[in-house]
Amino acid sequence: MPWHEWLYPVLTFTTVSGLLLLIALRFLGKQASGQKDREDFDPADLVYVSPEKAARTRLDRWFYELLEAAGSTLDRTTASMIPAATAVLGAAVCLVLFDDFLLAMLGTLVGAVIPLAWWKFRAWRRITAMRKELPSTLELFADAVRSGLSLERAAVLAAEESKGPLQNEFRWCAAQLELGHSPQRVMERMSYRIPLPEFRIFATAVLVHRRTGGDLANLASRLARSARERSEFRGHMKAVTAGSRLSVLGLTVGILIAVAVLGWSRPEYIQQFLTHPRGPTLLGIAGCLQLVGLLWVWRILQVKY
Repeated sequence: MPWHEWLYPVLTFTTVSGLLLLIALRFLGKQASGQKDREDFDPADLVYVSPEKAARTRLDRWFYELLEAAGSTLDRTTASMIPAATAVLGAAVCLVLFDDFLLAMLGTLVGAVIPLAWWKFRAWRRITAMRKELPSTLELFADAVRSGLSLERAAVLAAEESKGPLQNEFRWCAAQLELGHSPQRVMERMSYRIPLPEFRIFATAVLVHRRTGGDLANLASRLARSARERSEFRGHMKAVTAGSRLSVLGLTVGILIAVAVLGWSRPEYIQQFLTHPRGPTLLGIAGCLQLVGLLWVWRILQVKY
């Protein structure tokens, strides 16, 4: 390959990646300086800064809350650089392999979405696992408080007896409380790391109990019962809608299999769609309708209780 044919993609990749890196560093530098120069800076923020305080825009807040829900151990600056880096990588791969700017734009979008989709998947798995363990953990916490244990000792007991992501979160909670950190900051962080309504109510009740007192054990027992009822309702909804969800999945997979078989057995039919002037338009309309149908069914099945 002559040198002038690969020089253009390499220069383009270097320029785009350099600009994106400078923009990201400029943005992160402004964000860090703004965080330090705020008049309402609280020394307790050195332990934990909530997404609501750290974010400048709604997009930033959504991203920080996604990191907390996914259980990510990366700091926010490093995590913010990952989508930018994967976007540059996606653009570079498309430019080097295909030398097409439209594909490079698509590669940029796909590269930026991949880490976000991975964190979203991890958040979904963590929330599913914590939803199963939360009722028993709250009941254990209620029994510990009822028996006269302090908040720190109850957190240690919950960390020892719970399983999965909840064990790690309560272990961190117990360690931070034993070090003397503010219970308000500790419970605030846990409410973002455990984004379940029952636990957020429980975290608020713990702070109220620390200030004014109250029957924390009884409230924890009620929240455990509420969490168990919600879990049973979700299981009932999954059982009732299993047939509909399997039908949608079967139709979607069946269409893809049918197109693949048709392209293998009768490639001239698929070629007609690609060569005919209206073929790509019809394929695009069919794909959009399929996507709209999937989103419609998914939205119908999202019952909040």
